[in-house]
Amino acid sequence: MHAADIDWSRLFHAYGPASDTPAHLRALTGPDDDARTGALDHLWSAVIHQGTPWTVTPPAALVVAELLTDPETMRPANDVLRAILLDFLGEVAEAALPDTPEDEIRAVAYPASGEDEIGPALDAILAENEVDWDGDAVQAIMARVVLDLRAIAPTLLDHVTACLDDPDLRVRVDATGAAGTLALIPGVGADGLAARLEGTAARSGDHHERCAAMLTLGALGVAPRAFLADPHPAVRACAALAPALAADPAATREILAALRDPAEADSWLTIPLRLVPGRLRFALVAAAVERAESFEELLPAALAIAGMTSHWTVDVDWGPLLTAAFPAPVGEPPVLTPAQRAYLGALVANDEIWNPKMVNPISWFRAAGLPYEREACRRLIS
Repeated sequence: MHAADIDWSRLFHAYGPASDTPAHLRALTGPDDDARTGALDHLWSAVIHQGTPWTVTPPAALVVAELLTDPETMRPANDVLRAILLDFLGEVAEAALPDTPEDEIRAVAYPASGEDEIGPALDAILAENEVDWDGDAVQAIMARVVLDLRAIAPTLLDHVTACLDDPDLRVRVDATGAAGTLALIPGVGADGLAARLEGTAARSGDHHERCAAMLTLGALGVAPRAFLADPHPAVRACAALAPALAADPAATREILAALRDPAEADSWLTIPLRLVPGRLRFALVAAAVERAESFEELLPAALAIAGMTSHWTVDVDWGPLLTAAFPAPVGEPPVLTPAQRAYLGALVANDEIWNPKMVNPISWFRAAGLPYEREACRRLIS
């Protein structure tokens, strides 16, 4: 699809009518570096805004997908650009809500009240008039965007998988992540993708590429058990994260082994991977908490996390471990197991855990029946 083939005047993005989007799309392959930077900002802030798609998103995504094989973007000097565009298409795939059943989206997209209010609502948005964004008409428009994204997902996947053999490592890694996310969208056929990625992982000499393949294979429901013996610990950890290996003791051991030095585990990946948002330890903690049979089994990892974390990441590392340690609130009088006492003591010893101005830690402590007060917890364990 070419930008000239689209009626952009009837589309909108996060900041209003999408009349400016065609120029930004042209700038992606133009000679002006500043204009290209502005175009990328437009993709990430207007065409997709904090994960939300708009009516401009599906046609813009098709244009971006075709740019992946444009002679201008395929020049080695533009490897970074292609990687960014692939990452954008991965974000588009997530905006298609792969985990949401189609009938739920269609129920919103085509409300019982019919079409009468949808046209006027679109006109109001395009005129930048005040609209009820929570109303049925606007919600129907937004749900149809999701359906449109799902409809174009097979085409996007074809363009993305064409980059899996790219000469540039970062392009291959981002293509693997985007392909995995697109393949999860209902109705998208991904025949042969798993076998292709297994072959890539077997041949690749770079652990980032193997990790990306492991994560996508896991998302596709594959159990990459053979890669639990990979020479690189990051690949073993990413293979172990596969949901199909959730009941495999060897996979659980690999996850817990990685968490014995969470800072080192975080350092393994210097290229961001789409299917591991944030630090690698966050995904490892989530899997460990789900799979461990007892908190005692988690304790070495929990103590290692407690020694290096801070209040900023309570929701994704030490908070879930606190819940695992205290699945029921502490009663009166408080009686702690040795493992509970050890973990709480490790948290007390870390200055970075305690900040009375932070709200998030309070809910985790409250659920455990504990005060988010350092001295009170110190007295409890003493």
